[in-house]
Amino acid sequence: MAEFENMPPRIQKIVKAHLCEDERICLCVLGRSSLLRPDFVFITTRRVLVLDERHIGSLAVSYANVRCNVLFTEIHDVKLVRHFKHRLLSQAKLEISVVRNVHWIDNISFRSARSAYAYIVRQLAQQVLK
Repeated sequence: MAEFENMPPRIQKIVKAHLCEDERICLCVLGRSSLLRPDFVFITTRRVLVLDERHIGSLAVSYANVRCNVLFTEIHDVKLVRHFKHRLLSQAKLEISVVRNVHWIDNISFRSARSAYAYIVRQLAQQVLK
């Protein structure tokens, strides 16, 4: 698992802009959507936030993109999926189901994915109890 302080400054700035005053970051995970371009996954007390960095054309200019910003109240189901390639590489894929959509966070290390899955399921259980 990653630490928030070690994330790129641009990513830190965007995450802080999305957080509410009483919200805190509980878990930081790196996934790989493509080679050398990681997905930055932040699980807070209220939401799952996934960002990545993209480049504009052939220019050296990059920007941060919010791929997923889902509150726990919007999540219907979470699955931890391990296909053959995931098992070979000790990785997993998180599938977060919301109304009319499924967000995939792919190629996360299995240990980190298991921690993220457990935390999200725990938060969903607390939502049901309230």
